[in-house]
Amino acid sequence: MINLELGPNGRSAGTLSWAGLYNSYYWIDPARRVAGLIMTQILPFADRRAVDLYGRFERGVHGLLD
Repeated sequence: MINLELGPNGRSAGTLSWAGLYNSYYWIDPARRVAGLIMTQILPFADRRAVDLYGRFERGVHGLLD
């Protein structure tokens, strides 16, 4: 997936991301020269706790870059 707009967790426009069935996620932000990966084995897909963890992780990484 390509994010065409700024993301709520600090992503730049043009960031690439992916989500897997067992709540594994990654993003690649070429503008900020950073990538992140979080892998779980949790079902169902888009489990609220897993998505929250991913958001906190991404905000934390981008917060360190600011």
